[in-house]
Amino acid sequence: MKKTIIFTAVLCSILCFGQSKAFADPFDFFTAWLNSVNKQGAQTLLDRLARDVGQAIAGGAYGTNSSAGGALGLGGINLSIKMSYQQVPTDNIIVRYTGSDALYYPIVQADIDLTDDLAAIARASYMYSSTLLGGGLRYRIYDASDDEIYVPTVSVQSVFNYLMMDDGFNKFDAWNLKTSPVAFFDRVPYVTPYVFISYDITSLTAHSSQYSGMNSTLNGIGYGMGLSLKVNSINLSGSISMYEGQPNYNFGIFVGI
Repeated sequence: MKKTIIFTAVLCSILCFGQSKAFADPFDFFTAWLNSVNKQGAQTLLDRLARDVGQAIAGGAYGTNSSAGGALGLGGINLSIKMSYQQVPTDNIIVRYTGSDALYYPIVQADIDLTDDLAAIARASYMYSSTLLGGGLRYRIYDASDDEIYVPTVSVQSVFNYLMMDDGFNKFDAWNLKTSPVAFFDRVPYVTPYVFISYDITSLTAHSSQYSGMNSTLNGIGYGMGLSLKVNSINLSGSISMYEGQPNYNFGIFVGI
């Protein structure tokens, strides 16, 4: 078992490092594009970028209470590696001009049980010369009984993610606050399906180009569904969410001890 855990951890680390090197930097022309347009055009570019960056850094933050994923084996701490894949439409010119059609963020997430109903969430990533840090809380407001197989357990959570982008020439920071009620069916053997609705607030501020200091702040409603699968000590998860017609796909793995 220990060999399996170590092998999986090393494999996930290699994959995340490899992803960082393999994917083109989608922010290479951030400053160049802002400098090439007037103020109104720059604001439009920032709005399009903020929408997609906000969802990319928040991908996979929602889900079930950590104890719903099976036996944790770490004193109530669930450590997982998630891959957030955010589809980028053609109107996001800053990203699309680099040849990228999606934003990828491998994210390490810890779900920590504080009480039977309350869990803390911590997140971190490094990608595209940018650092991502996040944290939040998840609270279970209704716990379905053992004989209520078709009645969902309901939790509500709020997670804040903050991104700092700086490659020496292109600089901005962005944050996303995602608040979501989540309904999940944790009485089903081996799998935990769930659905959610989210209210998002996203902000992105430029710190390079002639428009340094320009800000884009957006808000809106998203929705989605996901599934956690437990096989022995291995937990897998996947989800899809929609925000303004654009999908975010998220895949995760957690290996218990």
